[in-house]
Amino acid sequence: MTPTAFGNGNGAHPPTPRHHARPIGAQVLLLTPFTEDGEVDERSLASLVDYIIDGGVDGIIGLGTTGEFFTMSVEEQAALMTTLTKIVAGRLPITFGVGNSATSVSVALAKHAQALGAEGVMVQPPYYFDHTVASVEAHFAAVASAIDLPVMPYDGGGGIELSVERVRRLHEQSPNVRYVKMSIVDPAKVAAMRAGAPEVEVLVGDENMLLMGLRHGAIGSSVGWSNVDPSAISRVHRHFEGGDLEGARTVLLREVVPGVSPCITAKNGWIRSYKEILFAKGVIASPATRLPLTPLDPIRREEVLAAMRELAIV
Repeated sequence: MTPTAFGNGNGAHPPTPRHHARPIGAQVLLLTPFTEDGEVDERSLASLVDYIIDGGVDGIIGLGTTGEFFTMSVEEQAALMTTLTKIVAGRLPITFGVGNSATSVSVALAKHAQALGAEGVMVQPPYYFDHTVASVEAHFAAVASAIDLPVMPYDGGGGIELSVERVRRLHEQSPNVRYVKMSIVDPAKVAAMRAGAPEVEVLVGDENMLLMGLRHGAIGSSVGWSNVDPSAISRVHRHFEGGDLEGARTVLLREVVPGVSPCITAKNGWIRSYKEILFAKGVIASPATRLPLTPLDPIRREEVLAAMRELAIV
């Protein structure tokens, strides 16, 4: 596969280097709507984008775990990048996940993201094998050296944790490694990252730990709940940015945590749960996911929707 195999959707050359927006605030880890036949539902994708923009979010991260990148071929991932870029049409900055077990594929996807004018890329660790520290670092470095965009390694993706020292080394080797997403948020580690690798800024990947992460130095969040209730996640950030810790805590504890909790009790059930809620709200036309993700059983589905009705989300 060549880096230009995907094209960039309009035949243009890659954009000239420019200043890239920092992923501050609520960065939506975007779902990918599918039809019942398993095709990407572009109309529902456009509806979802409009919905989260109306909710006041600050940016989009496409093709993360919540976006089901792991169920797509590389050609489908590249096509979704192009489609999402056209739908967003500059209304929000977009970061794209470029996860793959083959480094060459991640590099090709990263180059495609750059050609589309993305703000940055999120790089999941290579999965399947239990990789060595050196091989994981080489994977991140290969992607970073191939593009001029800011790069955000995913700490905790696939169960692979990145130490502060490893992140610092990655930045020293590739200065465009400028952010890290923490899926398992340890406030002490956030603070240690800010002290030990100050050039690399942190995004929180856990709704329940959002405020704690921000208080210890994170600059934003990358969470799936912002698909469902973008206003609540955005308001946590706005309150915090304005110095209103009590307001941020109130929104988190009264709106975010009670919403997320019933969706994450089933293993890997949060993606389908979020889609069921958005389907019930009329934002997307189907709650379909792709195998190996399976539908919620009817009892579990009703429990999730009942909880959402109590919170006036549906």
